[in-house]
Amino acid sequence: MSETINLAHPRYWFSWFWMGVLRVLGWLPFAFIYALSAALGELFFLLMRSRAQITLTNLRLCLPELSEAERSRMARRHFRLLVCSVLSVGTIWWASKKRLRRLIKVKGIEHLENARKQNQGVIILAPHFVALDAGGMVISMDQPVTSMYQTTKNPVYNKVTVKQRARFDADMFDRKAPLTRLIRKIRSGLPFYYLPDQNAGAKHGIFVPFFGIPASTFPTLGKLALSGRAVVIPSTVRIIPWRGFETVLSAPMENFPVGDAYEDTAHMNRQIEKMVRNLGANYLWSHRRFKRRPEGEPDLYKRN
Repeated sequence: MSETINLAHPRYWFSWFWMGVLRVLGWLPFAFIYALSAALGELFFLLMRSRAQITLTNLRLCLPELSEAERSRMARRHFRLLVCSVLSVGTIWWASKKRLRRLIKVKGIEHLENARKQNQGVIILAPHFVALDAGGMVISMDQPVTSMYQTTKNPVYNKVTVKQRARFDADMFDRKAPLTRLIRKIRSGLPFYYLPDQNAGAKHGIFVPFFGIPASTFPTLGKLALSGRAVVIPSTVRIIPWRGFETVLSAPMENFPVGDAYEDTAHMNRQIEKMVRNLGANYLWSHRRFKRRPEGEPDLYKRN
């Protein structure tokens, strides 16, 4: 029998306060939030040295063609966009459909509509761009979708996140739940908004190249596409300075899946690389994507 958590306990008051702050920020014009984020992003880049170093390390590893000055500029811009994504969560989670349609521009929705007309299952491949909530929310405003979530240690954040992400027509699927239920939903025609590119750890991941570097990656996309008889539609989302967001759906991936876990996962990573190169600082560079290393290889984030 699971333990009942008292969300009114004083230990959660700050969490509720922060949720309230985000909701109040959601009433403000996006241009104001972007201006505030530009200032705070610079400050956090200077104060959060560990996270800034992770960002610079990822950029050095993945985009070696950039000069040190170019990497520094991209890292600073990433922090500004990251802060903007956090401060605009209240807008994404609580704003009306009318306001969200003004703020979030959508391109390529015909790829999703064509797949559904042909009675195909659909998986929307949505890498971890900083504003990924905007992409999922705008799609769920017009049609039912399903998406995964990962439970955190903060029950207040879990409760609010799941409720608000599902507030239009989204079915939130616990990452730890059996995949058979998800596969049935995909086969039924329910598009699945899939976020794949986090460090998969030792138990669930396989090492495949990501920007030429072995990266622990979930070998799930190919399995889901094969079992769900689904096409995979790549999706990006970016922050448009001062104005809002733009999400773009592309044509379905070709020759995917082939049924080999390594080849399908490597294919997925190559697709993500293309999208990341197009959106630059909008990618979640501050995440330790290469945290788990193949046996015998050194920690890429360890400071000398």
